[in-house]
Amino acid sequence: MARTVGLVDNDPFTLAALRSVLDDMSSCEVTWAVRSALEAFELCTQENTRPDLLVTDVSMPDMNGITLCRLIRSATPQVPILAITSYNLDVYADQVAAAGAQGIVNKDDPMTISAAVAAVGSGAIWPYKSEQGDDKQPTVTFRTAPQAYGHVETSRAIQAIASLTAKELEVVRMTCETLETFAELAEQLGCAESTVKTLAQRAYKKLGVSKRRELMDLWNQGLQS
Repeated sequence: MARTVGLVDNDPFTLAALRSVLDDMSSCEVTWAVRSALEAFELCTQENTRPDLLVTDVSMPDMNGITLCRLIRSATPQVPILAITSYNLDVYADQVAAAGAQGIVNKDDPMTISAAVAAVGSGAIWPYKSEQGDDKQPTVTFRTAPQAYGHVETSRAIQAIASLTAKELEVVRMTCETLETFAELAEQLGCAESTVKTLAQRAYKKLGVSKRRELMDLWNQGLQS
């Protein structure tokens, strides 16, 4: 039976290329491909949409892949994660490993992506090798998803943020990063101001905060944890 794969990358051309690479693999089936890390988080934490493997870009505008990895791994041990990037792997390898991913590869190398997807999707890890070819380069150790679930460091802030739905998370992120009013957020999100207020109230309650300043402090703690 083919393993289900979820893809997230804000670049539609990369998404199309990834889907093309994985569609050639008989061992996996791409069940969804999205451009939002927030949407991917919700899909990975809902039982009916949770994939057997997530392939995520590291750099995305609504939330970076490292934070996404940490949020997913703090919520579940059931989704192995393979990170991809167009940058030098040495820049991000230790960060994605600490965030609970099972490997990282360059998005411009389809053969390696295929091999890594097969390995991580089967429950293994994708061994990291420095692109510098330097034996003195610090070793980055990846763990399987269940092992990472037990070892990834999660602060109270990241655990609280992981409890939010994707819509609540989006309102919280925009509230903290743009400092806009609910009316302005509603206009950007294309919904009623009352909807934004309801989502914010639910988020405040889940996060145990009552003021915007407290919310911003918690959000920053979560991103830095």
